[in-house]
Amino acid sequence: MPHAIDDFTIILPASCDLKVYDRLDRLWRMVERYKMTTPLTITVVDSGARHVRAIRGDRIQAGAWQLQDTPTAATLPFESEFEFPLTINVQDAKGNILKMRLQLEVAKTELSQKKVDSR
Repeated sequence: MPHAIDDFTIILPASCDLKVYDRLDRLWRMVERYKMTTPLTITVVDSGARHVRAIRGDRIQAGAWQLQDTPTAATLPFESEFEFPLTINVQDAKGNILKMRLQLEVAKTELSQKKVDSR
């Protein structure tokens, strides 16, 4: 189950595809909290400052968003080359900026169970 470290960190399952639009409810709550105005420009960069993805967000009705990937001239690194955590930079129509971290959930180590002999 995803959990948060703080209000500005989003934790995704380790097996999650980076092309997801869901599981970003924390981002939308922060956009609402700071009363950011549309359209939003959402840029995702990795910890090495490499551009990963750009998204444009427009509010289409209360609580609903229309998201569209925006073309970029930057060459996207392969998914295995991303350096986590990723940073999500959200800029609204007035120039206000919200920054959030996107981390993958750390896999819990499985405890090996010892077999008990029933002699």
